[in-house]
Amino acid sequence: MSNKSAMPEDKEQGQMELFLVIFFSILFPPILLFGFFVVQPREEIVVLRFGKYVDTFKTQGIRWIHPVGRTLLRISTRDTTLDIAATTVVEVNGNPVEISAVVLYRIADSYKAAIHVTNYSKFIEDQAGAVVKRVAARFPYESADETKPCLKKESEVVTKDFIAELQEAVAPAGICVLGVRLNDLTYAPEIAQAMLMRQQALALIDARKTIVHGAVSIVRDAVEQLKAAGLEVGHDERDALISNLLVVLCSGERAQPVLQVQSSGRTHGSKA
Repeated sequence: MSNKSAMPEDKEQGQMELFLVIFFSILFPPILLFGFFVVQPREEIVVLRFGKYVDTFKTQGIRWIHPVGRTLLRISTRDTTLDIAATTVVEVNGNPVEISAVVLYRIADSYKAAIHVTNYSKFIEDQAGAVVKRVAARFPYESADETKPCLKKESEVVTKDFIAELQEAVAPAGICVLGVRLNDLTYAPEIAQAMLMRQQALALIDARKTIVHGAVSIVRDAVEQLKAAGLEVGHDERDALISNLLVVLCSGERAQPVLQVQSSGRTHGSKA
């Protein structure tokens, strides 16, 4: 019943629109000149008449459509970048980090961009900020395991997750997401100093491990070369040599040689 009652109303509205177009065309012929408009390169124009969708012009050049009741919605299809301001995000390990990003996108469906959302630029800006927070919370800031994805290295897994999540969020607006790149990534000021100390400690430990590994290799080569040269040393002397070499090689300061001097053991008597 509702469909049947709506059909006469639509028919009457269409007749009224046609009457207005013919009336203004006959009464004011110069108004037809205002029907010309230009479609620029990488631009699409969605045409509405009295609030109803009429057509979409996608090819560049001069076009004409009757100006009465006409509304032109110009949609740029150029590649566009969007800067997402720095925001604080809690990464997967619970550490607060400040993160900003750059989004590259273009309009793939001008009808959706013009009709389905109020302002597609504001729409993607709001969605991108929420997606960056949501996806960044799934990954750690950095990872000791190079095979695991992290935000600091911005691996392919992280980038794909950003793009997929954002594409799903902005699909109703006819937007195609081309790329998402992290622009700035730092620890939040409240933990930055503590994290810096932690990184310095880890770097020091790694350096010490490298030094010890090298020192052991040098000592082993030294002992083997002594044997190859026919310089036999006793067990105690070998242990002392190994100990001294490790101390010298692993010491953080310049080694100072010490020469042990023994007294002759003479005693001088005195006369009464």
